[in-house]
Amino acid sequence: MLTHAEVERILTSYDLGQLRNMTTATRGYVNETAFIHTTEGRFVLRRSHRRLNEEQQRYRHILTEWLYQHDFPVPPLIPAKNGDTLQVQNGRYIEVMQFVPGGDFDQDNASHLWSVGQVLAQMHNLLEDYPKPPDNVEPRYIPENALRLIEIVLERDVMGDLAESLSWYDRRAARLRKVLSEEVYSTLPKVVIHGDVHRDNFLFSNSDITAVLDYDQVSWQSPIADLADALVAFASEPKTKGLVNTWGVFTGPLNREHALEVITAYHSVRPLSTSDLTTLMNTLEVIWLHGELGRVVSTPEGAPEYHEAVLGQGRQLLDDLDRKRDAFLAEWQQQCAELDLAEPVAA
Repeated sequence: MLTHAEVERILTSYDLGQLRNMTTATRGYVNETAFIHTTEGRFVLRRSHRRLNEEQQRYRHILTEWLYQHDFPVPPLIPAKNGDTLQVQNGRYIEVMQFVPGGDFDQDNASHLWSVGQVLAQMHNLLEDYPKPPDNVEPRYIPENALRLIEIVLERDVMGDLAESLSWYDRRAARLRKVLSEEVYSTLPKVVIHGDVHRDNFLFSNSDITAVLDYDQVSWQSPIADLADALVAFASEPKTKGLVNTWGVFTGPLNREHALEVITAYHSVRPLSTSDLTTLMNTLEVIWLHGELGRVVSTPEGAPEYHEAVLGQGRQLLDDLDRKRDAFLAEWQQQCAELDLAEPVAA
């Protein structure tokens, strides 16, 4: 965690005045972040995890500056005295950005949902012809990833406590592999995507998004991956209303109205075909499978009862989706078609 003394030492490389006070971020598990108030204003200081090399860091800095210059809501990076926005100290990467005020997502505010869909589509349009990142990342949401996780859990489950659930997951992933194979995924249009769409990375003010944060996981993939993440993050039912237990990864199944709001907002800026919507539905399945299996893999010390409850949530989510799939797809297609026939409006 960044200390007051460390922040003061880092600030000697910048023309940002004297440190008045600071608070460390309570969210985020990979990088260290501090909100600082100096005699020159308010800023955010971040010390990055070592997992990204300098080439990846510089790509991210160039990307965010490019987005900022194209009026996308991203906090501008502050150059140090040497003119470089990226500083290296003791093998760690340091960056300072302008503080952008904003609040949390309000699931009862329809304009927040609409803003999420539109801003995501705007970003994908902007980055459609942007150079690929330097690292070659495998597709995030394909059934093969779930099958690999199943193999890991099977090897650990020597007593067979999870045999029934794993058999269900294996059948589900195998079915998905027929409709969303690596070959199918390779034919989907690709852009540079955000790669880490969740509530903590979006700041809101009134009905607008003031900032989209954290570009550490940008990659060249199908934009459907970002849109599916957005549905899970912003259009899921709260746990109190969902079908799920309190131990799993996700809050609950999709909220019909909220999902429709995000999808139609996205379509209003970057049109979605019927094939796109079907792929989106399949990608949601992969996310739920992958997420619950990933939780089991990442908690090897967990009791079998805990792991069974986590896997049970994935089954509940997909059982619920199976009951609503046709209705969801029909409504998404109808709403997008109606939007196409409506009077064009400025985004």
